[in-house]
Amino acid sequence: MLPIDIAAIERHARELRAQEMRRQQGIFAEHLVLYGRLLGHSLLSLAQTVGKILRPAFSWNPQRRRS
Repeated sequence: MLPIDIAAIERHARELRAQEMRRQQGIFAEHLVLYGRLLGHSLLSLAQTVGKILRPAFSWNPQRRRS
């Protein structure tokens, strides 16, 4: 019967855990960049829509036109 090397098994488990954490960190960073871009595009679209709505209020001129 082969002896069980608990220390080697623990080292291997820690290395696998570290690899998985690095992989998840990369995935999290990719998602964060994507969400940031989506949020930026959404905010830009909102600003453009609000600008279109408010433009008539600021372009109104109560004075008569001079010919």
